Amino acid sequence: MKLSRITTKVASGALALSLLLSVSPVLASDAPSLTANQLEVIEAANNAVLSEVQTVNNDGVYSLAASNIPYTVKLTRGSFLAWSDAVVDWTSNGNQITSSSGSQDSGYVFPNIVRKGGITKQSSSAASYHIYLSKTTIGAGVVSPWGDVTVYESDFSDYIKVNKDGTATNY
Repeated sequence: MKLSRITTKVASGALALSLLLSVSPVLASDAPSLTANQLEVIEAANNAVLSEVQTVNNDGVYSLAASNIPYTVKLTRGSFLAWSDAVVDWTSNGNQITSSSGSQDSGYVFPNIVRKGGITKQSSSAASYHIYLSKTTIGAGVVSPWGDVTVYESDFSDYIKVNKDGTATNY
């Protein structure tokens, strides 16, 4: 009786291991068996959209440096199935950028994945511009008995350049 339990456990463990090892990441172009949702996640992740720069409304709050104007811009990558946002906020007095900061947000519908890699200031010329780098991984997955299995993932590095005149670009 003990031998049959051990044999059953070994056999089921070997089967589980072989199934796990048989699932490997693939390139989207080499994967004709991907579902429409998985293909949508992959396609949308390859497109990044920079929003219009918004002037932040302080709702009647005035500072001593009344000429400082706060701005914000958002770079969105992906779709509602798997998305990431990189947001850069900055303040400018028209002659120079007086402060700036960046943040990330993300979301996904299981079993897809989004991993935020962080947003960092890369370089700046305090007088005219600041450049931020946002790193993100977006992947398409499938449900398995062991949880989600990523069938495709890609890393993205997006640069956002904000300028003293309140404009922004991405590359």
